[in-house]
Order: sequence, then C-alpha cells, then structure tokens
Amino acid sequence: MNLSIKRLSVETLDDFLEYFDHRAFLDDKNWDGCYCQFYLGTPEIEGQSVEDKSVKNRALACSRVEAGTMDGYLLFQDEKVLGWCAAASSLLFPGLPGAEEKLARILCFNIDPDHRGRGISGEMLDLVIDDLCVREFEAVEAGPRSDSYGDKSYRGSKEMFLKRGFEEVADLGDGFVLVRKYLT
Repeated sequence: MNLSIKRLSVETLDDFLEYFDHRAFLDDKNWDGCYCQFYLGTPEIEGQSVEDKSVKNRALACSRVEAGTMDGYLLFQDEKVLGWCAAASSLLFPGLPGAEEKLARILCFNIDPDHRGRGISGEMLDLVIDDLCVREFEAVEAGPRSDSYGDKSYRGSKEMFLKRGFEEVADLGDGFVLVRKYLT
C-alpha cells in the first residue's frame, strides 16, 4: 500500500474537513464533530448539544489551522485521505502538563472505518515519527491504553508504540500509560 502523510495546514484544511465531515466517525456518532479539538483547550463548548459542538469545533479547527495553533498529519493513499493523527509540539496542548519546546505529543489516531484493523495506524506512526525527527524534536510522548482495548483506542495501542522503541514511563490511571521515545 502506497501511503504518505501531509501536515495539516491551510493547504490541506479542505482535506481534513472533508474527512471529518464525512468519513472519520461513520461508525461512532459519539465522537462525530470533534474535529480534534478536545486537547486544544475548548471547555467553553462543554455541555452544549452535539450539533452545536460540531459547528463550533469545525469553526475552531479552521481558525486554529489558519493561526498555526493546530497541527497534525493526514494519511493519504494516492489522493484519498485514510486517516488523521494529532501529533504536534507539546506547547500546542495547553491542558497537558510538562510541555517543552522540543517535545512532541501524539494524542489520537483516526483511521477510515473501511481501512481499520489492517495495521495502518502503525504505518502512519512510522511516517509521523520520521517527520518529527526531521522537525528536530528531541522526544515524543503518547498516552495509549495499557490494555489496548476499549472505546479509547483512538490513542493507539501500547504495543504499537513499544514495537517502535517507545518506553513506558508512567501509569496515567484509568487504563492508560505514558510512553516516550527519544528521537536524538
């Protein structure tokens, strides 16, 4: 399978929106409309209807991409988007402690429902790690489930990260662990 990634930018925003508007959550309406805003500090939309959250999250994603305060990667097979990975400087996630300039964080994966279960997240992770190295991050962290099961699989599996040289550094509670890989 010929896969490539592109960073989220004004140039790829339409691809991101098309994917989140129509493909990302076909099989899980609970997350429909998130537009990957959860970790970017949006408490002002909590408690609102799903429809209101979706409209506001979509607008926030657009404004944050245009301002350079949202980052991540789209996975492509030829010209078709197959997935999304929220991976960026830890400084872009104000609600998470321990942010550092040379530390990247990987917070979620979303693979097109028609392509799940084929190891595509792992292939995407390889491409993301390569790009984070090029961008001169010194380390990358993630918070996958410790048991690799459940409704929080959007964080990736612990095994997927360990297979790529990440080390478990802390128990985050509620079935999650912090893993880290040094890139330099």
